[in-house]
Amino acid sequence: MFAGSFLRPDRRGGCAYKGALKARAGIRLAPGPLPSYKADPRTGFNLGPLGDTLDLIEYEGIEPEEALRRSMAATRERPEADPGLAAWTRFALERYLEGGTPGLLPVSHSWVLVTRLGKPDNRGARRYEQCVWGRPYASADGRVRELRVPVARELLGAAAQADRADLAAAAQVVAFGEPHRLPDRFHWHENARPVPDAGEAARRQPEEVRITEVSCLDGQRHELLRESPEEVRRRYAAHGLPALAAAVSASAFTPGHDCEDCKYTPRCPALKRLGGVLGIEDLTRPRRTWSVTNGRSYVGRPGRDEGCPARERLRRLRLPDREARALTPQVIRGHAVHTWIQERHEARPGIACRPDDAPDGRSSWSAGRWTVPREQADLGARMVAAHARHCPYKLSTVAETAHEQTLVVHDTAADVVVVAKTDMIYRDGSSWVYRETKTDARRNPPQEDDILRERPQLALAVLLLGTSTAIGEDISTARVELEVLRPHGARLTVIDPLDPEVRASARQVVLDLSADWHADTTALARPGPHCQSCEMAVWCRPASPDATEG
Repeated sequence: MFAGSFLRPDRRGGCAYKGALKARAGIRLAPGPLPSYKADPRTGFNLGPLGDTLDLIEYEGIEPEEALRRSMAATRERPEADPGLAAWTRFALERYLEGGTPGLLPVSHSWVLVTRLGKPDNRGARRYEQCVWGRPYASADGRVRELRVPVARELLGAAAQADRADLAAAAQVVAFGEPHRLPDRFHWHENARPVPDAGEAARRQPEEVRITEVSCLDGQRHELLRESPEEVRRRYAAHGLPALAAAVSASAFTPGHDCEDCKYTPRCPALKRLGGVLGIEDLTRPRRTWSVTNGRSYVGRPGRDEGCPARERLRRLRLPDREARALTPQVIRGHAVHTWIQERHEARPGIACRPDDAPDGRSSWSAGRWTVPREQADLGARMVAAHARHCPYKLSTVAETAHEQTLVVHDTAADVVVVAKTDMIYRDGSSWVYRETKTDARRNPPQEDDILRERPQLALAVLLLGTSTAIGEDISTARVELEVLRPHGARLTVIDPLDPEVRASARQVVLDLSADWHADTTALARPGPHCQSCEMAVWCRPASPDATEG
């Protein structure tokens, strides 16, 4: 069973082998040291409850209020939905129901395209099933089929769709699929079941196929595709089938966030294992990913009473930042400074940055996808220029740097996949160097008495770089660096990841950031002054007696 959504362009960076393994659901893996799959009973999909609610409304005729109540309620399989998720679902439902295509009716079954082979192919398969994710609709006579795809964001505009493999694969299923019932996620290895009483109209080949994207943030709709079956067939042959065949046969591993719910995680040859990173010994919780960003979201900054479990939970669900609170001009400036430096290093490897390599700060400037507003342009340009003082390429022993690399280890004592996205990692001769780069516009910043607690990314770096498990090579001369870029200069702090006292401090910092999160089963909100700048506050419902109240 394979859904073309796994071919989406925005899945770049995901694990190709996980997609192949999910498609080839009949493969049985040998038992490993830990269970292959430990699902979180709480939903991890921000549009999951919306789908459940729409099922009740469209297929059973339930009124929206009652449908929301039922979808949010606890069942034997899951607890009651988070109040913030419930608030978002209500909002998304209202936006989704605002419009539609006249003359089309909800279809209560799934379209599945089944391909049967006379003998096993080179993958050992004799049957292939293709399905789609979205909401199916059709005209009463079956002449028109439409797939509506809800998204938890604004629409991206009328970008070119001609060569999108995921769109071609989805259209093929909509055009030629037949009525089936899909197995649930716990029985995904089973075949989809035909729906014998679907009716003649449901089985006829449509004359027109449509795929429409629906924003649950503002209700806007964008038609991605409107084609005849023959046009769909040509599109699939050119773009869908080659990509689908490659995806099903993929063998490349990319450890990262995909490891969270992958059944191969305990045995994956590409995922490094290192028990004790978090300092937690507890295998009873669901397998999840964790990063310092998650820890800060949960605990807050040191010395401030701003911890909020709900904030971390709702961010993990990727609820939309409706008011764009997270991307402040200062945050955009920081991203642009990082990207400018990265692009210079990649364009001129081995050549040290100079102050005059910085952008012209007299007007707005861009780096990658980040455009610095005019009021931040000079500040950001001077920070870029300040990097020249400590550019790694000033050292003759540095030949190559790597930016935005991700270090991933499976903490087998806590059954947590720990993810660290590095600003920069490079080799100085035979020494591995992990560098964290920060921007700071304050004129007189206070002294950082506990740099690992103030900058917990460094604490995690110490624990990872101080063991050959994470790096895979000799780490006897490794070091961790903090580069702070300011408008009037830069400072470089060097940390020895092998120093026993440093490692002890780092372990405590990481434990403090992860222990309560790991044990938490409720993710309750803790309101306070920090809510004013939290982008999740628009959905948060800390004191609502009814989780479905908006």
